[in-house]
Amino acid sequence: MDDEIKFGEEFVLPQDLSAMAKTFFVQTERPLRDGDWFIKKGSTVTGVKVIAAGENIRDVRRLIETFPLPNGEKTEAADWLKCRGTAIVTNGDETFVNCEIHWYQCVNIGKVEFKVKKWGDKVES
Repeated sequence: MDDEIKFGEEFVLPQDLSAMAKTFFVQTERPLRDGDWFIKKGSTVTGVKVIAAGENIRDVRRLIETFPLPNGEKTEAADWLKCRGTAIVTNGDETFVNCEIHWYQCVNIGKVEFKVKKWGDKVES
């Protein structure tokens, strides 16, 4: 297969291993568009993968209009990525749920509009 790297006959890595291995640390609480839920400060988003970029993002025009650069200029479509990853989200009390989350990010703006795409199972805090 073209999407694999083979090391001998017993060891095979997926071509996009580096994208799947990416993680980021949540330094401040990230609210989700799903009401009172948020990604908890100090948690980690794992399995980060880019799922669309630039003009292939359906909402890229809205993002360009909604999120201008700090100097007031508009971003370019090529600056935007749509990403997904896995994170534990909470509603602020004792409920923690492992979810697939999606968000947009721009080089000069950062990560915006986090939302839960697939709700998973409850996990222990």
